[in-house]
Parts: sequence; structure tokens; C-alpha cells
Amino acid sequence: MREKFSEAQSSGRGGRNDEKEIKDLQDKALAGSAAGSMALFMTACGSSETGNGNASQTQESGTGAGNGKEGTTAQTGTEQAAAETALPVSKTEPSVPEGASVSQKTDVTAAMSVDFMTMDPMDTSDTLSGGVQRLIMDGLFGFDDEMKIIPLLAESYEANEDATEYVIHLRQGISFSDGTPLNAEAAKANFDRWGDKELGLKRTTLLCNVLKSTEAVDEYTVKVTLTEPFGAFVATLAHPACVLMSPQVIEQGKEACAERPVGTGQYLFKEWIAGDHTTVTLNKDWWGYDPEICGGKALAEPDAGFQSITFRPVGENASRVAMLQSGEADFIWPVPTESMETLAADENVYVGADEGIVVRYMFMNTQKAPFNDVRVRQAMNYAIDKDAYIAVVKNGLASKATSILGPATQHYKRNEPYAYDLEKARKLLTDAGYPDGFETSLICTTTTSDLKQCEFIQQQLAQAGITVNINSMEKAIVSEKVESAEGPGSEVEVEMYMSGWSSSTGDADWGIRPVLAKESEPPKSYNISYFENDEMDGCLKAALETADEEKRAELYAKAQDIIWEECPVVFFANDYNTWASAADVANVKIYPDGGLNIRNARMNP
Repeated sequence: MREKFSEAQSSGRGGRNDEKEIKDLQDKALAGSAAGSMALFMTACGSSETGNGNASQTQESGTGAGNGKEGTTAQTGTEQAAAETALPVSKTEPSVPEGASVSQKTDVTAAMSVDFMTMDPMDTSDTLSGGVQRLIMDGLFGFDDEMKIIPLLAESYEANEDATEYVIHLRQGISFSDGTPLNAEAAKANFDRWGDKELGLKRTTLLCNVLKSTEAVDEYTVKVTLTEPFGAFVATLAHPACVLMSPQVIEQGKEACAERPVGTGQYLFKEWIAGDHTTVTLNKDWWGYDPEICGGKALAEPDAGFQSITFRPVGENASRVAMLQSGEADFIWPVPTESMETLAADENVYVGADEGIVVRYMFMNTQKAPFNDVRVRQAMNYAIDKDAYIAVVKNGLASKATSILGPATQHYKRNEPYAYDLEKARKLLTDAGYPDGFETSLICTTTTSDLKQCEFIQQQLAQAGITVNINSMEKAIVSEKVESAEGPGSEVEVEMYMSGWSSSTGDADWGIRPVLAKESEPPKSYNISYFENDEMDGCLKAALETADEEKRAELYAKAQDIIWEECPVVFFANDYNTWASAADVANVKIYPDGGLNIRNARMNP
């Protein structure tokens, strides 16, 4: 029986704030309920795009250890004030009147915060570049606006019970832009490349360890056999790295794939001048405009798109904003948090913000005292005011974390946020043998956003008697000492580390396993908490051993409950994605994973 497609579901940039400035902002955020009209942004505004509804705007205040599920509900001054404010976004989204003629003849410019390092999706590590690459190349599977997995070049698939064999049926009538037909042999060429460890590509690890063989069953059917059960296989194929490139380019080798990509996408690659710009042109023959090929409903309206798009890397925040306001750029992303209000007030600009799937949290090394005691880890979660964090650090552009996963991630399960409760935090510390608190260190990079976060945490934890020494390092040193550390958790330098993660597959597996499974301790992956829990690992393993999405959902729900109770991290927030466009540009959006979504973008007449 053919499977139905299941639902699937970076940091604020402000100027450097010294300790006094952060303290002043924090005092404002924590002013009591009499403040009423705090001039900060809304902190817990659910996204209509992700369909998860409003996040809870109350905090639980109970007694004893746990996750705040028992006790009475009380609204803090921060929450009360936040509930009366709104995100700094434009009130009305630009739209094209029904029946109006739109222009596909317009050449537009987009300013993004990073430059392309390669045009090869399998060697790309940043989301912004991957989002542009999937304009040129389509995957077998992809996402809709809400990060639900949808079939793209695949029409349907079947999986065996233990998730070791997948049969994928391709859409017919599609060709790569060089004229090469999309067929089973073309798909096989891509699978073979994804599984080739010798290429040394950054994203090869997504699949190389599970791909055993790929067989062209007939012209439009491929059978993929895996080395072991992998229930997240289809979700992984929706990852931006797993888009299909023309076999003719693959045959030309790594250089061609990195510099001259050819796909089946809505746009055609034109040129890439490193450090200056990348240009794509509209593919008016894109299969996604054709409802017959798409199975009755086109992916995009026939007149959607621009004649060309030139992407310019503009790392400096103010410059990106200035380009939009002067008309030099037609849309930008992300929008600096400090510029949101200004741009939202500009009648010539549309500003959007939407809940993403990046989750911010702080790793605690569970193999080292005092973090080897769950009571200490729970105390850390109670000792930090997440509403103040969102208001002060994120300028309101986030919502409180309710899981290790973002709400738009497939198999997400909501938990009640940990309350801000200093009394409970102090009691837990006392019970754990730390009545006077303790001293610890927090590693971060030297970026202004990281330092701002860490200084906020330092001040918050001081109120619970915890002294935090901030140890800032260049990114390369962090990578060496934290992410690539050799040895058991009890011996490595890291005690706490502020970070975040996004499941770019849209699936719970990639949101949990790389960061908390025992197998993922550095240097293999990113379990910087050195968290080891046999029951949770068992849930993750069992979820990969079945292709039954209901069973997977049940297992991932259990895993999330364990994580929430055991607290290997301090849970902070889900980031919002931000973007802005000229008022005459309609339907520019951002996927929850932070990638560009302009499938139906167009110019107003």
C-alpha cells in the first residue's frame, strides 16, 4: 500500500550591550504588572503559519521538583505586558488583486546575510544558501509553507515494515533544464552520489551510513535498500541538501556540481561571482506550474515568479536595511531585530515574522558535577526568566520553548514551560547539596549576539547564588574545544555551552538524535550535554526501526517527555524568522527552517 505523506513539521542581532545596558533592559522587562504597557515586543505569539496556536502566556508555580505541571497559575508582569503588545510587523501583507496581470519580466535584487561558499547543496552548511539552491533544484520530497512534507519529484512511495527498503515512484514528464529526463537512472545517480563518502562533502553524513544500494526497477521507479532500519528516510530526503542534480553535471565531477548546478527547479542558475552576487532566471517551463504533472494541483500559480533574481551577500545589518529602504534591494532576510520597528513603520516596506524551528538552549555537561544531579539541572531551568530572555535578548522575536523540538517539527510534543521560580530553584539546589550555589563556566563564541545571551544568563543565575564565568572564544576554538572534543564528558573542558539547533529534515529524529543521543557525543556529533539515557536512546532507536508514523510519533513523544524531565539543557526559546520586502512585492516568505520561500512570489501590478 502506498504511504500517505505525513505532516512534518538565527539569532537576534543587536549591538553589543555592556553589563549595565543589559541590566537596565532586564529591569524594564521584569518591572511588575503595574508596568502594563512595556515597550517591548510580544513574547509568546503563536504562528498562524505553523498551525500550533498561541503558546501559553502563563507560568506554572508549584512546589517540589518537576516540570511545572502542578501548582497554581500566575501571570508575571513581563507576560502581562507582553500580552498587550504586538510583534513589529506590517499589518497588511502585499497581495495581487484577483485577475490582475502580474509581471514575470521584473529583475529583482535580494540581500542576504551570508555569501555562497559553493553551489553544491551536499556541501552547503548554512540554511540561507540551501534555501536559494532549492529554487534551482527540486527534491524528491520537500515542504509546504508549514513544513509539512509533500511529494515533489516523487509521486508516491512504499516502505517495508522495518524501514529498510523504500520504493519511490517518480513523476513523469519532467526534465532537467539541460534536457536530461528525470527518470530512475537520474535518481539513482543522485543516490549514489549522496552515499559516496570519498567525495568528502559536508552533508554526505545525512545518508552515507544508511544507503546500501539503489536499483532502477523500471523507467520511473527506484528501489532504495538501507543498511539498517531508518524510519526518518523520507523526511531526510526532504532536507535542502537532498535535491536532485542533472546526471550530466554529476558526471563532470565535484567542480561542476559546486559551480554550475543544473536542476528541475522554478529558477535556472545563471552565474555566481563569489563575494558579489548570484543570479538565477525564471524557468517558465517549470513542471510545478503544471497541475497535470503535479497530480491535479499546481505547486505555483502560472504567473508567479520574477524574470531574474540577483542575490547579494550583505553581512552588515544596517547596509541590508538601507538597501531595502533605498530601493536597491527588493527583499532582505533576515531582518536585524533592532530594525524591525523602523521597517514596519515604513509604508514602502512589508515586514514579516513567523515562528521557526530553531530552538535555543544551553547545554549542561551531565557527566560533571554539579550538573550530574538532575535537581541542579531542573533548578537551572527554574532560575532563568524565559520571558525576560525573549524580551531582552531576542527583542520579542521568539516564543518560549516547550520541547527540545520546534512546534513545526514532525512529531513535536508540547510540554508546559518551566516556570520562573527562584524559590523553587533555591530549594532544589539545597536538596542537591548546594545551599549557597556554586561557580561554573559558560563557553560561547565572541559574536555580539552570543555575548549578549551569556551576560543575560550570568545576571539571571546570580540571583540564585550561581556564579557564571563567561569564557568567550573564536568560533574555530569553540569547534575544537567543544564540538570536536575528544574523551569522556567528565574530562572535557565544557561545563555549559549556549547553542541552538534546527531540524532541517523537519523530523523529530534530526532534532533529537544529533544533540542528545549517547552515540552523538563529541566528536561524532553535538551531544555537548554528554547526556546518556538508555530509555530515551531506546525510543530513538525504535522510532527508526519502523516506517509507521503513528508508532514513531508515540516513541518521539516519550523521548521528549524524558528530555523535559531530565533537563540535559536549559530550555529557552523558539526563534522567529524575519524578512522584509518592498511593498510592491507579494508572497515573499520564509520556511520555518529559515530558507527562502518564494514559490508564489510576484510583483504587484
